Formats: sequence, C-alpha cells, structure tokens
Amino acid sequence: MLPNECPLELWAFLENSDFQRLKNGELYRQDEVKLIRHDEFLEHDYQLLTQIGMVGVRDAARWYITHPAPHTFDWTWLDQVVAAAEHARLTLYLDLWHYGYPDWMDILSPDAPAHFAEFAREIAVRYPQLTHWCIANEPSLMVEMAGRLGKWRPFLRRQHNATLLRRQICRMIIAASQAVLEVQPDALLILPEPWHSTLKRSEDYQAAVIDTVIGRRDPELGGDPRYVNVIGLNHYRDSTLPPFHQLALNARKRYPEFPLWLTETSGPPRGWQQAEWFWWMLAETRLANAEGAGISVFTWAPTISMYDWVDETKHLANGLWVIGKNGERKPNGHILEAIQLARKSGYLR
Repeated sequence: MLPNECPLELWAFLENSDFQRLKNGELYRQDEVKLIRHDEFLEHDYQLLTQIGMVGVRDAARWYITHPAPHTFDWTWLDQVVAAAEHARLTLYLDLWHYGYPDWMDILSPDAPAHFAEFAREIAVRYPQLTHWCIANEPSLMVEMAGRLGKWRPFLRRQHNATLLRRQICRMIIAASQAVLEVQPDALLILPEPWHSTLKRSEDYQAAVIDTVIGRRDPELGGDPRYVNVIGLNHYRDSTLPPFHQLALNARKRYPEFPLWLTETSGPPRGWQQAEWFWWMLAETRLANAEGAGISVFTWAPTISMYDWVDETKHLANGLWVIGKNGERKPNGHILEAIQLARKSGYLR
C-alpha cells in the first residue's frame, strides 16, 4: 500500500447508450440495453456483479422508454431495475440521460428543459430510496457527436451549433438537478465526462459542460456548485500524453472542492487483454492518489461487453464478460482473476 491510500471501491457500469443515428438512410436507435440483452438478463447480470465484489452499479433509466409521451410515464423497466439492485444489495446510481432522448421531443425547443426536469422529478418521487444520480452521462460527447459532427440526432454540424447544443444541454441538466434536489435534498449528483489527453481537445473544451453546470461558465444559464457533488472522469485509450495520473491531478487542481471518481474505463477491444488495461489504470489511479487526487471509486465500463456504435452487429470484447450466441455471459480472458488478485493485494475494497 502507498502511504495514506485507502483501497478503491469497485463499481460497475452497464452500457446503456440509446442515441439515434442514420442507418441505410433511415433513423435507427442504437439501444445497447437491448443489444447486450440486459433487459432479459437484468437479475443475472446483477448477481454476477455481487459475485466479484462490486459495490455499486450505474444503470439506465431509459428515458425514451420510461417517458413515452409528454407528462406520461411507464415505470415497468425502472421498477425492475430498482428492485433488482435492492435484491442484489448493490448501490444503484441511475443514468437518466445517455445521449438519446424521446422521439416526441425536440431537444432544442424551449420546453425541453422542463420535460427533462419533470422526468427527473417523477423518478425522485417514485423512488425515494435512490441516493446516487447521474443526470447525464458524457454530455460533452453528445455535443460533439450530435452538435458538431452531425452523426447523432439532432444531426447538427459546425462549432456554432455545438455551442448552441451545449448551452441547451446545460439548461436541461441544471433544470433536472434542481428538480431532484427539490424532492431529495441529500441526493448525490455525479457528472461523468470524458477526461483524456489534451493533444486533440483542450482541458477547457472537455470541461465546458461541467464548468457551466457548476456556474463557472455562462452564469446566465443558472449553474451552481450544488448541481454537482462528484465529478466523474471517464478515461479510455488515448496518446497518454499526459498519462491518466497527471490528467487526474489536473482535475484535482481544477476542481479542488469536488470529490473525484473514475466513472468509466476499459481497454481497446482489440490489441489489449482487458486484464492488462485493468492493471494499467489501477496503477495510474493509485499513482494519482499518492499525489493527492483522492479518487475513491474505480468503475469498469462496460461490465458486459457492448456493441459497436457504427456497426451494431460487431460485439466488442471490452467488458468483464463477453456475450455468447444465446446471451450467456462468459468471462473475458483473465480479468476476473485480476480483480480477485487486486482485492487480495488490498488495492480494492
């Protein structure tokens, strides 16, 4: 053990993207919950997590399914998720918005923030036992893919449209955060964002949404520090210039008043064994903590291997488990043994 370092909590993330893209010229919704068959294997998936000592799980509210029409809600899916997490004794933090949004909603309309806030409020009222909330996952990636590159709905292009979309997304996050806190004043609000090397995107660019939501940028949008309780760092393969431990220390300097979590990481599905990436990121996180980063949570994402965002038939071996042809979950190489060894060594709680 490094001096003054506590073991990390191991958390799981179930990939639940549900963005809309064009496929053969038609609108197609990429719903990873369906693709990985998590909707069929929900309870079994949670059992797997408890077997390897996971503390908690981030899972999907599935906005487009749970909120099928304005002021109308279908609680079938969320009732199952909340019950399954309680049965498995996993701390659940709910992903309200993971890129996609309901078919009926115009994301740029003036009433979009109110619709999202209503969705969040109704969840908070129905599930008072929820303590951990992810109001939106990687909103800056949504800005990039849907607002600058035009690959996802609403298919905007160019930087001025990206700025327009960023500001609207921030309005929506702020409104939904307010709604949750009105019902649950002690809610823990976690905002995960990509946090990568700065060769292509500056730190300011990556931090734009966080900075807006906490009120450091565009203050007229109503941001406030109380809308973020934990800043999540999502990190995947990049140039390693700088390496992750330095990126984490940059985040600590930028946000000294906020706890930091590693909210997503996994290695490339090809060219790496996932166990190799696990040790790399565990070492980088511990090195950051030795210099004062204070990261307490280490999250593997995705826990069940996901499907490619461009070709939904391509299964990516980036989880702790891969999926067999009948949906069965198979250990992915030696990563489960690596987790056990890390826990024996005192690196994980």
